[in-house]
Amino acid sequence: MKHFHNRIRTSKKGGAFIGKILLIISFFVLLVGCNNEEKDNGQENATLQSQIESLMEENKFKYQEIIDLDIVGDFIYGVSLNNNGGLDLFIVNYASGTLKWVAGPGDVTILSDKESRYAYIIQPDDPNVTQVNVFGKPAKAVTYFDEKSEDYTREIKYWKAYTEKEPSPSVVEYIKN
Repeated sequence: MKHFHNRIRTSKKGGAFIGKILLIISFFVLLVGCNNEEKDNGQENATLQSQIESLMEENKFKYQEIIDLDIVGDFIYGVSLNNNGGLDLFIVNYASGTLKWVAGPGDVTILSDKESRYAYIIQPDDPNVTQVNVFGKPAKAVTYFDEKSEDYTREIKYWKAYTEKEPSPSVVEYIKN
């Protein structure tokens, strides 16, 4: 019996070793799987952006660079840097995985179409503004660095918001420190 009991104890030690190896292999598989998923999402986003760029060219939308894209429901709301250094808004319908031009270009601060939300882009003239609220809710602050040369980078700061309510100047509140 003593010999049998030792064999069981040896099996437990061997089982613990095999368990550790299985745990390490599982962790490795999970890590590799997550990396592949991130690469797939990156490729999908790159493809989506290139499709949007093609759609912009088809619609004679002149721009220097797309600096911001948001998918909200069936719509993609974009901000681009125009050739004059300003910001332009555009909206693309993204229903069923196909892209359809909705609105833009326009050097405007508010853009919408009959089925989309209102897209607000706000660039206060006052550099002391630290927060912008639209309809009492904080807009999302975005800072973009436009590298003009090795020696000069222009900082572009703006706020963006998406609402279903029709805009008016009185719904935008500027907050300073």
